[in-house]
Amino acid sequence: MTVNAQHLAETIISDLKRLLSTETSGPPEIGIAELLKQNVGAVMCFSDLHDYMDANTLGESEEIWNELTADLPPEGDEKKVQAACDVLNEAQSIVDEWIKQGGLGHARSISGRDTY
Repeated sequence: MTVNAQHLAETIISDLKRLLSTETSGPPEIGIAELLKQNVGAVMCFSDLHDYMDANTLGESEEIWNELTADLPPEGDEKKVQAACDVLNEAQSIVDEWIKQGGLGHARSISGRDTY
């Protein structure tokens, strides 16, 4: 497990917990948070999150992607792009495992608004 992937996974999980908490901010985020809260029981893996939001933007995903792919020439650098994809995929796998172990449901019940 790489440090970047572990850090990114932590920021994604933190984002999900924040969305499930009663503290949401900003009109667009409130809608996403409510949709996630209402359907948390249907989210069995990371890819299920895509039914309710753009899961690829959770946490610091975009920032880390930009950092890992900074200064790429117009023709790209396949190895650098693949390395960045590997970090994002590894982080999503960590989050996927957390969801499969009940982390999302547990975070939902901690928020005090468990509905399933």
